[in-house]
Amino acid sequence: MATIQFQLSKSKKATEKIVYVRLFHSKELDQWVSTKIKVNPAHWSNRQQLIKPQYDQKGQNAVFIGLKRYLEDNLSKIISYSEVGKGWLKQAVNSYFEGKPFEYSVGKATISRKRTNTSLFEYIEDFIQQSQNAINPRTGKPLNKIVIGDYIRTFNLLKEYSRSKRTKLDFEDINLEFYSKFVAYLQKKNYSANTVGKFIKNLKVFLNKATEEGINTNLAYKSHRFVKIQVDTDNIALTENELKQLDDLDLSNKPYLERVRDLFLVGCWTGLRFGDLTNITPDKIQDGFINIVQSKTGDRVIIPLHSVVEKILAKYNGNLPPAISNQKTNQYLKEIGKLAGLNDTITLTTIKGGKKQAETYQKWQLIKTHTARRSFATNLYKAGFPSHSIMRITGHKSESSFLKYIKVSPQEHAQLLAEFWAKRMNI
Repeated sequence: MATIQFQLSKSKKATEKIVYVRLFHSKELDQWVSTKIKVNPAHWSNRQQLIKPQYDQKGQNAVFIGLKRYLEDNLSKIISYSEVGKGWLKQAVNSYFEGKPFEYSVGKATISRKRTNTSLFEYIEDFIQQSQNAINPRTGKPLNKIVIGDYIRTFNLLKEYSRSKRTKLDFEDINLEFYSKFVAYLQKKNYSANTVGKFIKNLKVFLNKATEEGINTNLAYKSHRFVKIQVDTDNIALTENELKQLDDLDLSNKPYLERVRDLFLVGCWTGLRFGDLTNITPDKIQDGFINIVQSKTGDRVIIPLHSVVEKILAKYNGNLPPAISNQKTNQYLKEIGKLAGLNDTITLTTIKGGKKQAETYQKWQLIKTHTARRSFATNLYKAGFPSHSIMRITGHKSESSFLKYIKVSPQEHAQLLAEFWAKRMNI
């Protein structure tokens, strides 16, 4: 059986070497063709025949994987390797990169090997259908329903955009001109910058998969200008004093609010996501620690029980209060925050429709389930607890993303520095 390999050029002087694709079956069939892609040898894995993942900033591994599948697909249609002429590999590689029908000659006959005629929308529809039963490789669990829902929303917006332009959108249409127009279309629909970025990210997920499978050969979406838009968000965190205000609030006459408040406080003192809170059962609490595998990342975390959490567990006989829908919880949290008097004025700057706008709120209006997790991380950081230890619980992979996540004002940073200096002077 013929094999497809990727190897670097033999040049000893070049700091970057060209990646060659090799088709080998026997002495009679051993062809080499340049992919014209250059790689630093230190970044190349000879065993995997790919760029080491940490250096694949341009997504070139997807090109190699897609090319290999494309060649294997066309080889599988050949009855005998004697059909493969000297120029077969070169023509096949050129056809892949140009996105043209693949034709080669056998004697006097010309055989056409066309790229699958699956359209962009047909591919995305099939991708989403398969996602319903897909397993997240990081967690070994079914793909998160929220992720699948975001895929569906992205697909619906692509179809809406296509209808609005009265044009049929396909793989070859996804270029920088499309990117600019699609982003403008989403901005006119008043989506925030980060939401627009999420839709672009999902589109790139579809295209990366199609490229890997040899279905898409248009790589314009890999341009550094075809970017996922992302801006820092002005979400809030509650201070420890504000958490005490919530804890001290008498809600005995409104038990539905009391249960929501108690579960929220557990989140504030554990840093767990709302979905993970609902998975805490007595068997996951041992010797004063919560031991749980996080549903989103598949990482195991062990968290000591804070006195507030211990009090709530005792209140519900070793269990946590039952959870209700995320939407209802967010609604009730605002009501609870208002009753607790969390009335500080907060001005948030957002980007909608491509324009910055400032809006003023009272703090209780901005409380939601995720506020608990952000409050946990922020309060520990302000207390001087090591960032890397907090990150082990929150799941942040880099300190830069963690520091963007927490809510510490410039004034609070200055206060932390002043306290640090004061401690140093007292040593």
